[in-house]
Amino acid sequence: MPGKYGSRNTEGKHRIAADDPMAISLLKEEHHVFRELFDEAEEARPTRRVEIARELCMRLTVHMAIEEEILYPALKPVIGDDEVNEGIVEHQSGKRIIAELEQLDGDEELFASKVHVLGEETVHHIDEEDEELFEDARAAHDKGRLDLDALGERLRSRQAELYNQIMATGETGKTCEAQPDEVERA
Repeated sequence: MPGKYGSRNTEGKHRIAADDPMAISLLKEEHHVFRELFDEAEEARPTRRVEIARELCMRLTVHMAIEEEILYPALKPVIGDDEVNEGIVEHQSGKRIIAELEQLDGDEELFASKVHVLGEETVHHIDEEDEELFEDARAAHDKGRLDLDALGERLRSRQAELYNQIMATGETGKTCEAQPDEVERA
């Protein structure tokens, strides 16, 4: 039975449509995994919650990196700065919680709450991407202003490269993610 978040995977613009361009279907597939893992984390025993949190941190790190390195720079000149910049700021918030979780062993009083808040923030962000950002990107694709299939190939390739790097070293290695310096100065 789908939980609070996973049930969205079959609803409206969260569904993966047969005609979704590759970039959108790839990212929606990941969004589905995130919603399901956050649902599982809500009900999990502490040991399993730690395993889920570790997987989420790794997957989210890769997901944010490919969006910031490839998707967002491609979208910005086509759909404008507002949605992309909002996504970057939301990523920054998620990265802070991920960094905190990676320093914990799971026995801490606030561990489950940090996982929960990461879930709330992530699901809000991915829902907006599914409902707004991807719709704007698709409109640009349909008008020939953006090739989301070619972009999808680049996203998938970079995603595989980052996962291979993690398997080899335990780290993503150097990424070219957005640096929202205005957030850091605040």
